[in-house]
Amino acid sequence: MDLIISWLVGLAAWFVLNTVGAVVVVEAASPEQLSSFGGAVLWHGGVGFVCTLSAAVLAALAHRAPWRLRTGRNAAAVLGGPLAAVIADAAVLAAGGSPDWGVFLVPAALSLVGAVAGWLLVRALRRTTDARDPAPRR
Repeated sequence: MDLIISWLVGLAAWFVLNTVGAVVVVEAASPEQLSSFGGAVLWHGGVGFVCTLSAAVLAALAHRAPWRLRTGRNAAAVLGGPLAAVIADAAVLAAGGSPDWGVFLVPAALSLVGAVAGWLLVRALRRTTDARDPAPRR
């Protein structure tokens, strides 16, 4: 159950943040910026990085002790939502005809880097918190 809650929190956060990020890209980026490879990577990759970093942080915060103390289970709980979102993006892109994989893969990689960075950030912060205030043993 702890995995499902973390996945749902991560997916919901990713969806909301990506929706807001898409609005920001549409409103702030010029068509000339988005027509170049570098501009598309900068705008979409930046939004993807921030969205998955935030979604991973929220999923990590939703993953409670004692399950979060196991590294593998914690990684699966935190990174499952963002990974599923990137896979869903790839499936939607592939279903739409002949996709431009070069423009998709760089922002997708940045999204995954953001998710891992969010997971490691919360692990580092919790490590210092748990060291100062250890949970009582049962």
